[in-house]
Amino acid sequence: MNFLSYHPGKDPVFPSAVSGFLIFLALLIFPFRDAGARMPQVGLWKRYETSFRDISWQGNPFDVVLEVDFTSPSGKVLRQYGFYAGDSLWKVFFMPVETGVWHYRSHCKDPGLDGREGMFRCVKSDLDPPLGCEGRQWVLQGNGGDFPVIWAPVIPGVGPWAFRGLPPSSEAVRQALHFAAGKVQARLLGFGELAVMRTGWARQWPQAALPYVTGKEGEMFNLPFWDSLNARMDAARELNMGAYIMLYGDDEMTPDRYGITPGSQAELRFFRYVVARLACYPHLLWDTGVDIGEYRSNKWINAFAAWFRRHDPWHHPVGSRTGGGSGGILPDSATYMSLGWDHLMPRQAMEEMREKLQVPVAYTDHWRIFISRGNWTNEKIRMAAWRCALTGAQAFFADYNQGTPIDSLIREGARYIGIASSFFRRELNHDLAGLQPHDELLQNAPEVILAATPGEEYVAYTGNGAGFDVDLSAAKKRLQVVWLDPRTGREIPGNSVKGGEVQHFIPPAPEQDWVLHLYYH
Repeated sequence: MNFLSYHPGKDPVFPSAVSGFLIFLALLIFPFRDAGARMPQVGLWKRYETSFRDISWQGNPFDVVLEVDFTSPSGKVLRQYGFYAGDSLWKVFFMPVETGVWHYRSHCKDPGLDGREGMFRCVKSDLDPPLGCEGRQWVLQGNGGDFPVIWAPVIPGVGPWAFRGLPPSSEAVRQALHFAAGKVQARLLGFGELAVMRTGWARQWPQAALPYVTGKEGEMFNLPFWDSLNARMDAARELNMGAYIMLYGDDEMTPDRYGITPGSQAELRFFRYVVARLACYPHLLWDTGVDIGEYRSNKWINAFAAWFRRHDPWHHPVGSRTGGGSGGILPDSATYMSLGWDHLMPRQAMEEMREKLQVPVAYTDHWRIFISRGNWTNEKIRMAAWRCALTGAQAFFADYNQGTPIDSLIREGARYIGIASSFFRRELNHDLAGLQPHDELLQNAPEVILAATPGEEYVAYTGNGAGFDVDLSAAKKRLQVVWLDPRTGREIPGNSVKGGEVQHFIPPAPEQDWVLHLYYH
C-alpha cells in the first residue's frame, strides 16, 4: 500500500505510530528530492553562470577582485575570476570538467561579495573535450590528436569589424558561424586583436565592436561588446568551435598609448576581465600581440605566459607571437609556438623547426588572399592546409576578411580547407597524433610529402601529379588504396597493395595535386 493514500481509522493494518513515522519520512525525503530537481544543471564543457548583487562597492567596479572556488565531485578545486556586469551585479562564468555535483564559494575583500555559496550539477554533453597540447601535438584532451584550423569569420559587404560588431542574433552572424563550422570545419575563430581602439585602420569602427568605452580605454569596459562576444562564443561552442585570442595590436593601437603599460593596474584589470569572460570555453588559445617585440620586453613576455598559466583555471594553451617581424620570444612556460610568418615555409624547414621545439605550432599571422602580403592564393592555401596537417598537424590562420572579399573565392578557399579538415577528423583509421612526418619513406618523389603511422597508415600529398614510390616495408598486410582530390573531395578507390616492399603509385590525373591514403581494411 502507498502510504500517501492511507487514511487513519480506515485500515487497521497500519497503527498510528507507523503512519506518523512514514509521514515524517516523507517530509524528510521529499524536500531533498525537490532541491535536487531545482539544482541548476549544465552540460560538460558548457558554461555555468551565477551572479551576485552588491551595492557596497566603491571606486572603479572593474577593480573589485572577485574569485570563486569551484570544487568538483572528485575534490579538485578550480578558482575562477568573477567580473562586473553592470547595475551593481557581478557574474561568474565557469566550465565544469567533471560530471556530478559541484560546490562553489566566493572570496572578495568587499564583504558584500565574500562567502557566497552554491552548487550545481554537471551532466554529460555531446561537445568535444577541450583543445590542449601534448608534447608537439595538438590534442582534444583525452580524445586524440586534432588539426586546429583558425578561421576569420567572414561577413562580406560590411567590413572586417562585422563579426565583432553586428548583433549576435543577426542572421549574418549566425550564417558566418555555421559557414565556419560546416564548410571550413574550423576549430578556432580568429577575429584580430581583442583590444582594438578607435584609431588608425579602426577609426570608423562602431562602438559595438570595441572592448573599451571610447575615451576611457584601459579604465571602462564596453559591456555590450563583451555580452555580445560571450553570445558569439556560446554559439561557437555549440558547434565545437572556440577562438584564438590575441590581446594587443601595434602602431596606433599599442596599449601603452592608452595607459595599458607593462604590469600596470590597467593591464591587470584587462587580463582579469579577459580570463573572467573568456576562459570558460573549451577551445581557446592565448597570445600576446602583433609585433609584440616592438613594445614589450622578453621579461614581460615570460611574465604574460606565466600569469595566464597561473590564473586560467583550465590552463588553455598560451604562447606569444614571434617570427617574421614580430620579434619577441617563445615564453619559457609557453605551451605552443605562435609563429608570425606571412608565408608558408618549405617542408624541410617546417620539420626542422618542429624538431627543435617541445610544443605544437600555430601559424598565427593571417594568411590573406585579398591583400598582397604573403602573395597568397587559394591554390597556396590548399597546399598549405595539407602541408601543415602532414607536418604534425600544425595550426594555421586563414583570413578572407581583409581587402575586398570576393564571395566565390571565399567559398572556394573554404571548400579546400574544409576537405583537409574533414579528412583528418573523419577518414583516418588511427589517431592523428600518431601520423608523423616520414618523407624518408618516399623515393623518386621530388614534390611529395608523407606522414605515416608506419606499418598501419600512410598519407601522401603530391603537388604535381607525377608517380612516386613509397617504402611499405613496415606493413605486414595488404593496404587499401584511396586517392582524394583535394579540390573537390572526390575519393577514387584503387586496388589494394602488398605491404613489406616498395610500391609505385600513379595519381589518377597528371599535373595537379592529389592525396594518397593507404590503410588496412
